Amino acid sequence: MKNKIIFPILLFVFSGCKNEKVVVPASFKLSETITKEMEFATAEEQMVQSEQLLTGKISFDEDKVAKVFPLAGGFVKELKVELGDYVQKGQTLAVIRSPEIAGFTKEAIEAEVLFKSAGKKLKISEELFKTGVISEVDLMESKKAVEQASGEFERIKDVIDMYGAGKGAVYPIKSPVSGFLIQKNISQNMELRTEDISPVFIVASLSDVWVLANIYESDISKIKLGYDAEVTTISYPDRIFKGKIDKIFNLMDPESKTLKARITINNSNFELKPDMFANIRVKYNENLKKITIPASALIFDKSRYYVMVYNSKDNIETREVKVYQENSSLAYIESGINNGDKIIVRHQLLIYDALND
Repeated sequence: MKNKIIFPILLFVFSGCKNEKVVVPASFKLSETITKEMEFATAEEQMVQSEQLLTGKISFDEDKVAKVFPLAGGFVKELKVELGDYVQKGQTLAVIRSPEIAGFTKEAIEAEVLFKSAGKKLKISEELFKTGVISEVDLMESKKAVEQASGEFERIKDVIDMYGAGKGAVYPIKSPVSGFLIQKNISQNMELRTEDISPVFIVASLSDVWVLANIYESDISKIKLGYDAEVTTISYPDRIFKGKIDKIFNLMDPESKTLKARITINNSNFELKPDMFANIRVKYNENLKKITIPASALIFDKSRYYVMVYNSKDNIETREVKVYQENSSLAYIESGINNGDKIIVRHQLLIYDALND
């Protein structure tokens, strides 16, 4: 429906004073003040960009997570870090007193003694062989004993190096990567058993994070790989973190009854933390064009949508429009306005009220 209203004698009294009422006489025209303050947008045909609003949470990048297990059983002698700390690769997280390590240390000492002893015997055998006191077979036995002692000594040294232990019964648990300590299942004087399958520490790099979005069954067909996504959080309501959907998981979550989509976000400032709640706006283009205007230009009245079309100062139309779709900034119009129409986007509600009372 089109209502074309032409008013040659329009007087519009407008005041910015909050307590002063707007007076609309029977015959009026736009004042110079309101004319100067009006803003316009040109209706134009564009590809329809749809939006889907999803919820989800921030998670660490599972490809950049290290689970740290104790290499030997024992008791926690010292804790060096707390949950949430940033740690460097190779940094000591805890020191463990271990009977197992004490046994390895004892073996290392014994292996070193045997190696040195075998070496001395070999020198004696070489002197005796030169004088003909012992046979070549005896000399070869001495060399073989040195090789065996050396092999055992190197083996036990490798074991000690693997645990990072020095002399004594203690060894350190070190971080294999740089990152934040996101899980800590260890306490002072706690007994550790190597048969336990739970890690004592989990270290994650948060330079990139995952946003795991929940997709309900009714929306699964609307979300595709590669779609642009804008992420906002309660902590940073004015910040928009941008990314793309890089994975859609194929299994439904049995508890939430949703499918998960993953968006990888750069987090070099470490602002996003695991388990933060996230709002996700997914954007994608549909394969059709519609007349497009700013969504703010729409006027909703009596269960219908209207826009104010500006032809001239004395020729402004109230047009009823059928809205195909809206997103956060644009409205796509099915019918009611044409490509190139000049739409009022500021003070349009005041003008609408004045013309349609």
